[in-house]
Amino acid sequence: MKKLSIIFLLTLLISFSASAQVYLQDIDGKTIMEKNESNIVGSPFFNTAFIEGKVTLTNGKKYENIPLKYNSLNDELYFKNPKDSSLLSFVVPVKEFELSGTTYISGLPDIDKFTSKSFYGLLADGKIKLLYKNYKTIFEIKPYNSATTEKRYENNVSYYLLKDGKMSRFKPSKKDFLILFQDKSSEIDAFLKKEKIDFKNNIDLAKVFDYYNKL
Repeated sequence: MKKLSIIFLLTLLISFSASAQVYLQDIDGKTIMEKNESNIVGSPFFNTAFIEGKVTLTNGKKYENIPLKYNSLNDELYFKNPKDSSLLSFVVPVKEFELSGTTYISGLPDIDKFTSKSFYGLLADGKIKLLYKNYKTIFEIKPYNSATTEKRYENNVSYYLLKDGKMSRFKPSKKDFLILFQDKSSEIDAFLKKEKIDFKNNIDLAKVFDYYNKL
């Protein structure tokens, strides 16, 4: 019985090791030299631990179950090196990826300080796309009664629309919804009231766009 259990465990370990190497054999990656930012409070990463996700590269290749980390300070996606758990960047650019149930897309028109290489979370798709940009910046504060300043990573969120190939900033509010969807303002107004839409909730925002895109 013990012998069978040992054989079973060894089989599982070999199988796991083999599957962990699959994505590395097919994806070109280059090692990332991580900077020592111990003087900054917080993390530049959207997810501090690796999370398995899906990736589509600009050459059309797709990969699933890859341990990923998204750096929302420099807007780059990394994957885990199975050999030593270090960070690897994709040699072929990433077109889109999925992380924690959200799809992030790139290749959109430039707006504000973001470029076609920037990734946006896709909240609603259709004739009008609702996108949100989760990004980090570094800011300095001077704690009360302190002679020294302290650096921190600050999380920021902006919302954008993609309509007719053009990007525009969007502020989630009833007023802005009714202006944006003025051709169906009465239907949208009724929908907002019926669904008790929370303008600070991404799921609720997506509901409004999905509803409009189906009208």
